[in-house]
Formats: sequence, C-alpha cells, structure tokens
Amino acid sequence: MAPQLASGVVSVSSTLSAFAALKDNGQVVTWGDFNGGGDVPSDVARHLTSGVVKIFSNIWAFAALKNDGSLHTWGASWGGGDSSAVASELLEGVVDVFTSGSTAWAALKSSGKLVVWGDTSAYAAGPLTASAVSAKLESGVVKVFSTNKAFAVVKDDGEVVTWGFGQSADST
Repeated sequence: MAPQLASGVVSVSSTLSAFAALKDNGQVVTWGDFNGGGDVPSDVARHLTSGVVKIFSNIWAFAALKNDGSLHTWGASWGGGDSSAVASELLEGVVDVFTSGSTAWAALKSSGKLVVWGDTSAYAAGPLTASAVSAKLESGVVKVFSTNKAFAVVKDDGEVVTWGFGQSADST
C-alpha cells in the first residue's frame, strides 16, 4: 500500500482503469492506468494538493471540485479529462458536476449557468448537441439530470430543457 493511502482517506472514485482517493486534508492521490486518470498532468496536479472537497468520475476521466469553487479535470481527453475549451468558466463558482455516460460533462455554477464539455459527437450530450439550447443554459438552471447520452435541466421558472442523443432540443 502506498504511504499516502495508509490513513486519512475519506472517499475513493474510479474510472474504468484508475482510482482517485480524497484525503481528509483535501489532497487527491491517484493510481492506475494513465489514460484512465491514474497519472495526473503537472498543470492539474498542483491544484490537487489541498482544498479538494469532492471527486467526480466517468469511465474515462476525473473532475475535482475545490472549496474555492474551481473545478480541475484529468484523464482521457475523449472522456472529458480535457476541459481546456471551458477552463475559464471552471475557475470559480462551480457547485455541482454531472456526467452523461462516458464522455460528456456539465458543471452547475452558483449563478445558475451550466457549463458543458466533452464529446462533441452527435451521439453524446456534449457541447455540439448542447449548442441548440445553449442560450437556455446561461442562467436559471436549478437541477440537472443525466442519462447515458443525454442531459435534462429544470430551470427556475419550471421549464425543462433537454439535449443529447435521442432528445429533442425543443422538449419542454
């Protein structure tokens, strides 16, 4: 057993081939396959030494929510481990994170905005399929639900907005 895992672990998350342990001091310890998030790139690793309050995962990637409201991702780029396209949106105000299947992610911000990244294919619920409803995701989102390939949100006015494979962007 690695010395970092001998005590203080409060939760463990997993991908298909890696693990991430959250310690009581807010540090994240990872192990397993590189492509599955077992090895954290140095630009992300510096954010995982303290202050992490929750780890999220799908089968390919991890996301760590910090106590300052920032979110940091790693793992396979095709699985959402690369959130560079929306990185500026994830620097503050993130309150919850959701994943759809193995490739699309959504971060709910305290402002009610939903930030989406990950797979852009027509068979997933990533940014490409969310673009049809993106204006409705800018504010007022209060609840988020996901299936394997779709998302649905409830807005503060009661409207339901859906997108992803098998979903109509016109659904309300």
